[in-house]
Amino acid sequence: MKPTIIKNMEELENRQLLSKIAREASIVANRENRALGLHIQLVEDGYVIEKFADGSKRTIKKLEKVKSKVSLKKGSVLCLKQKS
Repeated sequence: MKPTIIKNMEELENRQLLSKIAREASIVANRENRALGLHIQLVEDGYVIEKFADGSKRTIKKLEKVKSKVSLKKGSVLCLKQKS
């Protein structure tokens, strides 16, 4: 069994690698969309924005923060099964 420190370092490296791969995939997808003349939707400064291939932008809607009705504490266990 691996010591905890080494295991934590490996998990951190895996997360960093996954994050890097996702970032690169996102960049490639954006380039492909622009090359094909497709638009993309993204969140920018609290608004959903539609960005077109020519560089123009259109605001779709403003996002509002919603306060959760459920208060969770650190270590809470969540059940993700659907109720029958």
